[in-house]
Amino acid sequence: MLRKLFSLILLGSFLATQGCLAAAVGYAGYAVSSSKDEAADKDAQAKHIQTYNTYKMDMEKLNLDREKSGLKPNQIMTFEEWKLAHNIPTPAPEPKASKPEQGKEASASK
Repeated sequence: MLRKLFSLILLGSFLATQGCLAAAVGYAGYAVSSSKDEAADKDAQAKHIQTYNTYKMDMEKLNLDREKSGLKPNQIMTFEEWKLAHNIPTPAPEPKASKPEQGKEASASK
């Protein structure tokens, strides 16, 4: 009798927490995949910065040679201009928290 009662309680608790278990497994999978995505984004950003720095050094050398030859130096793009020129996506900005309007609070208290 005690064994049947224990089995019934165990089965009932399993059925009651079944959705929680699925949610926990889903969240764990999401957390792992998002951390991998963040690591990949950081690696890509580091490669873009390294490539831009190489571009900038090459342009500075070219401009030095041009100035020695009496030519006007070429403009060197900023990192943002360089990313746009190479179609490199920029991450979306973080949303700013909205501040409560002070004017409404003051007029409501009058």
